[in-house]
Amino acid sequence: MQFRRRLKLILAVAALAVVIPMTFAVAPGAFAEDTPTATASVVKIENRRAARKKVVHKRFRPWARPTPRQVREIIRSEARRWRVSATGLSRRIACESHYHWWASNGQYSGVLQFSPGTFYRGMHTIKTRKVKLVRSKTRRVHDARVTHYSDGRKVRRRTTPRRQRLVVVYTGRIPRSPSVSNTFAQVRIGAQALRGISAVHSSEWSCGA
Repeated sequence: MQFRRRLKLILAVAALAVVIPMTFAVAPGAFAEDTPTATASVVKIENRRAARKKVVHKRFRPWARPTPRQVREIIRSEARRWRVSATGLSRRIACESHYHWWASNGQYSGVLQFSPGTFYRGMHTIKTRKVKLVRSKTRRVHDARVTHYSDGRKVRRRTTPRRQRLVVVYTGRIPRSPSVSNTFAQVRIGAQALRGISAVHSSEWSCGA
């Protein structure tokens, strides 16, 4: 009985003696892709300067229920696109609905208080359903130094910090058959009315622009 126990113990120790060296032999290979080998030499060093401006394009679905802050953003975008006064358009929307998409008064609804007939009349001359919002901010980035090694590895290190202007351009489309209270459609019709290129005339609102 004691002989069997000693035999099992000897076999277990022998198995560990084989497994442990194999583990340590394999482990360094896990880091081989991230670091150059001991015999690798430097082939080239690149200094990459961070761009002062970066533009990113993204798709988005125009908000169905925008907040008052988002309504103001839509106003600025549409006023810039159709070359009308953002202040005047904002003043009219503030008077009509206080920037609330859910505002209603009988048959009139939305940020510009359209009736169904007036809204769809304006939709017939809306020109395009494409919408675009542009947001920008300043962020901190770094230049980079990239070292190329003879074994194909690349090591990237951050260097000089810099300020970069990030511009994000969001593009989307107004639905083919939007609801009467659709904010993007209403603001576009309102901007085009101020420009004089819509079937809806600016004089049809009681609130001035």
